[in-house]
Amino acid sequence: MSYQLQSTFSRGELDPELIYRSDLEFFRSSLAECRNFITLKRGGLRRRGGTKFIAELKDSSSGGWLIPFEFGNGQYYMLEFGDYYFRVYTNAGRVGSVEVSTPYAKTVLSKLKFVQSTDTLFITGGGVRPHALKRLGETSWTIEPMEFEDGPFLDVNISATNLAPSETGNPVPDMVSNTAPSGVVTSSNSSSTAWQVFNRSEGKVILSAGASGWVRYQFPAAVVIDAYMLQAPSDNSQNDDMPWQWNIEGSNDGAGWTILDTQDGQDTWASSEWREYAFHNETAYTQYRLRFTQGGGSNSDNSAIGQIVFHQAGSTQTPFDLIASDVAGINGGAGFIASDTGRHLRLRGSDGFWRWLKIAEIISPTAVKVQVFGQTLPDTAAQSIWRLGAWSETTGWPDTVGWHKNRLAFAGTNAEPQKVWESQTEDFNNFAVSHVLQASDAVTAGILSGQVNRIQWLIDDNDLIVGTTRAVRSLGKATAQDPYGPENVEQKPETNFGTNGISPIKVGSVLFYFGPYGTDMRELAYDLSADGRVSQSVSEVQSHLFRKGLSGACYQQYPDSIIWAWDVSGNAIGFTYERQQQVYGMHRHDFGGAIECMADLSGARSDEVWMIVKRTINGETRRYIEIMQRPFLGGQIEDAWHLDCAAFYEGAAVSTVSGLDHLEGKEVVLYADGTDYAATVVDGTVSLPNGRTASQILIGLDVQARAMSLPYPVNTQDGSSTGRKMRIDNCRIAVLETGTLRGGTERTYMDELIHYEAGDAYGEPAPLRSGVVEQIVDSSWEDGGQLALEASGGKPCTILALNFGRDMEP
Repeated sequence: MSYQLQSTFSRGELDPELIYRSDLEFFRSSLAECRNFITLKRGGLRRRGGTKFIAELKDSSSGGWLIPFEFGNGQYYMLEFGDYYFRVYTNAGRVGSVEVSTPYAKTVLSKLKFVQSTDTLFITGGGVRPHALKRLGETSWTIEPMEFEDGPFLDVNISATNLAPSETGNPVPDMVSNTAPSGVVTSSNSSSTAWQVFNRSEGKVILSAGASGWVRYQFPAAVVIDAYMLQAPSDNSQNDDMPWQWNIEGSNDGAGWTILDTQDGQDTWASSEWREYAFHNETAYTQYRLRFTQGGGSNSDNSAIGQIVFHQAGSTQTPFDLIASDVAGINGGAGFIASDTGRHLRLRGSDGFWRWLKIAEIISPTAVKVQVFGQTLPDTAAQSIWRLGAWSETTGWPDTVGWHKNRLAFAGTNAEPQKVWESQTEDFNNFAVSHVLQASDAVTAGILSGQVNRIQWLIDDNDLIVGTTRAVRSLGKATAQDPYGPENVEQKPETNFGTNGISPIKVGSVLFYFGPYGTDMRELAYDLSADGRVSQSVSEVQSHLFRKGLSGACYQQYPDSIIWAWDVSGNAIGFTYERQQQVYGMHRHDFGGAIECMADLSGARSDEVWMIVKRTINGETRRYIEIMQRPFLGGQIEDAWHLDCAAFYEGAAVSTVSGLDHLEGKEVVLYADGTDYAATVVDGTVSLPNGRTASQILIGLDVQARAMSLPYPVNTQDGSSTGRKMRIDNCRIAVLETGTLRGGTERTYMDELIHYEAGDAYGEPAPLRSGVVEQIVDSSWEDGGQLALEASGGKPCTILALNFGRDMEP
């Protein structure tokens, strides 16, 4: 007789190819099978929680996807995305009748990537323009295309093709007097030459004999102005007459004025220097004025400017012609095409400054209608230095999105699968760069590689971690002491083990990602000896669980730190991870149907795992939204929830429960006041046998949890015991708050190990047991000395350790 003690199950189920590798260090902490048990961070096994039925998908025939939305302050939602719609749920069920149309077909849902900022979810992928999903109120939700400013753009044109605009975006005509050709110019000093500030010529126009004054332009009809440029007098370096403090104001009657922009400290102007200013304005005014309060230089007299140029808000402009001299350089020589509508275009003006335009209409391969945004073009001269937008229906939209240093980062289009674009700091829709680069400007970086490795995902860390099909790289600061920005970017290789499109999972400082074929899981963590991140496989000894290829994954941090994943066949895999305790336990799970999606969400007492389960109900395919319940962590036995697709009744004692149409025709367990009863759902109804009643009834599908020990060899004098016949004589199992557990072997009867004992209350379920239970096991010589443990029904089960004796044939 020999005894095998197993005090931890921290490695979970072992690959069948390794079940005789007793030389491995982790062999004593592994199992041959671990199904519907979870490995605990402290080494034990606990029966997983069952699932709560929430609702059926809108269309069970086509399926859907789940995306979490955590608004904060206890407001947590799960979004059901289906074929061109989404609905909103909490763990209590659907939120009202909220249903919002989306641009996403069912076929692209699994490809979507998303990040959240307070009440807005940014979504991209699936070949669809990035969208912003917003919660406006409990039952008020929207999803709209994101509107971007000033890019991003492709590389600068190197062909001989030039682009000639027919307009500039300046709504003020080239004035030749205070009233011609249209509109009216007035100034605080009633100058007859005030119009010269609008004549698009360098010079000097005195507007006041003192330090304060104004100049005004009145339009024939109201116009929306959102930017302007100022030029200093041509002789400003001599007497510094340029104002340095002013407001831009709008009015519709000349009496009441609204301040639109305020500037202060705008001093040290060089002669004829231009400066640009922009502000947010959506209101059309007939009159605009520059009103200054500090000017005239050190003498505070003869305040003057050179020019002022207003910009009409681009979306309010009448689109004007932009003519290309040739098709070379435009869409690979095809010229403008229909899908270029809405595409951005950047044009360098004759003053050396860039402006951005949006294509409103395609006229021909060499002619389009455009609107100019940001600032007005200086003139209508043809320009050969230009850039087409990087994102469009023509080039494709970004595949993925992420955060990095208060920027919204996108990556990977059809035209540029290895490019990363980061917005301006804290301005998530803006991809502009300044004439003189600033640290807050947008950042664009191409991921270096010897081959085209498509970017699959972005993860925010101290650096931006970029996963591609053949490698993982990072973007960060080139110089540590300077702020991150377009002039301080460096990319570094992290590993040449590539990834697939499943979003990785960050656990503390460790990143878990999945290989390019979805058949392995890797850990990317900082290694002191390597002075960098190192990638290593964490699924190698459980590779059999990954062979079919994974479809997705999520992370349940509390209570047990488990990464949940599912494969293409709908099988679920759990991975308990606690790096400091060397817990890398994998376990498989059967939910009685095919898992098609899992998503994690914060809950009231623990993190929740939501799922879409494809089930066969009464001969028909149904897809249900269900929530995995927390494993039993102590309390009353009747509070345990270990049944799947379950509904719960609590109230006055009853013998019959209805409203179970989602389980029609299924054999179910009624876990009534802590006792199990079997029944079949007929017409959505089940009853307890023999007129019994209960006040707390959980009705759901039975969950068969099973664990099996490895064939650990015994010491022999004549060599290895591998292949020798063995049998188990008895077992001692340490349990904690356990209501059901059977032990035995593959070929014999499984004995119930939890029994009524003297002193237990009559007519009540046996109380939960903690301690060591002992059982003589009826086994055969062909069982190989492996102990099987099972639990089913509604009661909890936690196994802390096991010790069993084995005999071996001589």
